[in-house]
Amino acid sequence: MLVDLHMHTGYSTDAEPEQSVEQKVRACIARGIGIMAITDHLDFLHRRDPSDNRDVEACLRDIRAAKQVFADEIELLVGIEIGQVHADPRADAFLKSHSFDMVIGSLHVMPNDLDIYFHDFEHLDCDAFMQDYFDELLKIVRHGGFDVLAHIDYPLRVMRHGDYVPSFDQYMDRVSAVLRECISRGYALELNAAGMAGWQKKVGPPENILIEYKRLGGERISIGSDSHSLDTVGRGIEECAALAKSAGFSSVTVFRNRRAEQVEI
Repeated sequence: MLVDLHMHTGYSTDAEPEQSVEQKVRACIARGIGIMAITDHLDFLHRRDPSDNRDVEACLRDIRAAKQVFADEIELLVGIEIGQVHADPRADAFLKSHSFDMVIGSLHVMPNDLDIYFHDFEHLDCDAFMQDYFDELLKIVRHGGFDVLAHIDYPLRVMRHGDYVPSFDQYMDRVSAVLRECISRGYALELNAAGMAGWQKKVGPPENILIEYKRLGGERISIGSDSHSLDTVGRGIEECAALAKSAGFSSVTVFRNRRAEQVEI
């Protein structure tokens, strides 16, 4: 079965604005996807108010309505992507006051308000940044409150410049520490296809990270296109499934009402 468990609608400020929840669902049906999750952004920040969602309450109402309307055609999961869950106590309060099928946890912005995606890494100490990145990621994982850890390799998409080719190979001790915490807390590790649109031209994380996750006892994985437009729904999900199988996984973890179930891939 094809699953796509990470995607954004026009409610996310970094997504194409003219795409409704209904349009996203119809695009997934046309793509042949059997289980989908809409996971629009809500980023919590250390120094500023929450951002990256145009109207989170309206977003969730639309998802729940579509879940009922399209129940005979596709399974739609009510999700959200919480950025920096550890940065603001309002994140925990929000999660306690709302019900979801699944919650994705991610790291987009560092404590100094450095936005990873838009930063000019040519003028940054990349090794120091990597160390800080893993420090923050570990804080997020230990804080908890989510079900899936998104795109562990997120910086690799954007750090390349000149002759510098970013890699986690020399930071595998830091990667393993994060993976161990995910395993002990029952989080799924996400395979994310957004890298196909960048210089990497492939899904992530790198295979050696998935193999290490499996070696450490990891059993739960998630798959997502990270689509921000209608024409990218399902992007790379077959490649994600193939990568998972090559690392020894035969199923994807689907969260329904925050409870994990395995679906064969």
